[in-house]
Amino acid sequence: MSDRLKKILFYAVACPLFFLFSLVVGAYLTFPYDHVRDFIVQEAERGGSMQLEIVSLEPDWVTGVEAQGVRVATVPDDPSAEAPELLIREAHARVGLFSLLGGDTDVDYALELDGGGTIEGNYAQTEESLHVSADIQRVDLRRVGLIRDAVGLPMTGQLQGNLDVTIGAEAANTEGSADLTIRALSVADGETALQIDGLGSSGLTLEQMNLGTLRLRAEVERGAARIEELHADGEHAEIWGTGSVRLVQPLQLSSVDMLFRIDFKEPYRTSSPRMEGLFALLEVNPQIRPARTPNGAFQWRIQGSFGGRMRMVPSGRAPMPEAE
Repeated sequence: MSDRLKKILFYAVACPLFFLFSLVVGAYLTFPYDHVRDFIVQEAERGGSMQLEIVSLEPDWVTGVEAQGVRVATVPDDPSAEAPELLIREAHARVGLFSLLGGDTDVDYALELDGGGTIEGNYAQTEESLHVSADIQRVDLRRVGLIRDAVGLPMTGQLQGNLDVTIGAEAANTEGSADLTIRALSVADGETALQIDGLGSSGLTLEQMNLGTLRLRAEVERGAARIEELHADGEHAEIWGTGSVRLVQPLQLSSVDMLFRIDFKEPYRTSSPRMEGLFALLEVNPQIRPARTPNGAFQWRIQGSFGGRMRMVPSGRAPMPEAE
């Protein structure tokens, strides 16, 4: 091959490649990430039920982004109430290009939460299924206001474990598992009232309750997440749970049907004059009496949907072999 032909081939190949490389690098460095951030916030808040703030959004290699200072909050029904929130110090997300070409979503993510703790996993959605996986390490529940809002009471403790669930368009394709542990769990604060059917608008105000270590294990098969273990035995009470969660798309339509039992221990019942008076009233309250089990614990059936209202029905006579 002559030198002239080599030069022609070099320029014919190298110049277009250099141009393409320069175009990609230039687009990568000058991409308007501020506008993308504003668009993401706008889309997230479109329904009016969520608040989203992102301090900065920057590129993370070619297919990823890095977000700093993320705040996710739900809009409370009471405008004067504090919005339950989750603060994320740093978030990384990487998109699967081949999935995008097919019109699907496949995102690997890693979150570093405010106050410590990390969550890493994958979120993938197609026309046929939704897949969510998460590896959770050392998450401080006190910093996760969204959990407080869902439970209805303040919670402290350290959450860790893993979740891997695929929700198919058909129940037969819904499967997965969850294995979560909360260490040094405590519930209530002596100020926040727990709303229970039959107790009116005032609810039930409890002193802080130390529950020790809570373990939750669930297996998902054919559309239902069956609770294999939900148990904690702490200083102030022992709790059990059993039942199932029917998982469907969208997740707001998923429904819960489970039994929850709590056996308050004597040190908690007599921890303060208020608690002594409260338990004396519970003994004679006609709305709570049906929740009493034969061995003196309290038990409710919890029913409802993720996107709707949860009902707590006194069910003291319903059998729960796990607690016997």
